[in-house]
Amino acid sequence: MKYEHLNKYISTEKQKDFERNFFVNAEQYEVWDEVKIGEEYEAIRKFEVKAEDIKAFSQAVMDPNPLFNDEEYAKKTPWGGLIAHPLFFTAIGFFSTGLGHCNWIRTPGAFNPGQLNLIYEPFRVGDIITVKLKSTDKWIKRGKHYLQYQQDFIDQYGKLKVRRWPTLIVPPTRAEMRKYITVGMEKGRE
Repeated sequence: MKYEHLNKYISTEKQKDFERNFFVNAEQYEVWDEVKIGEEYEAIRKFEVKAEDIKAFSQAVMDPNPLFNDEEYAKKTPWGGLIAHPLFFTAIGFFSTGLGHCNWIRTPGAFNPGQLNLIYEPFRVGDIITVKLKSTDKWIKRGKHYLQYQQDFIDQYGKLKVRRWPTLIVPPTRAEMRKYITVGMEKGRE
């Protein structure tokens, strides 16, 4: 694969278990004309937050904040331990949402024009996060097909940690998505 040189950055168990080639199984992703607004789902995998996950994410986004990287330092703060970078929910969302409903965040040809994120409480080591998903809106503007959905990140005690509404521009049909898959697979072999 074209990006094998990036494998040296894969360090956590979850990263090793995560399929990074979004062209694989792309035929099982939803596309714009198939999404039903108002349907609710639970992501197929729960995400148990480990120190290695928090540290790896912080390193990936190059944030040196010791609250995200240094366990000894973090223990001495009012937080009492490591907390995750505020954007850590993106890693949880991609890991937890596999094939099936609301998986169009992985759709070949999609791009993200914006999102609204409400962060209520940081993720901590030991949290077991369930992601609840709901398709909330879809529309066409200037010939582009937009999808919006709500993601709720809920810990093992039922506490809402993050609620977000990402918006994506996606291929409108399965036939249109196949064009991106074909091009992506060809480029991946270069």
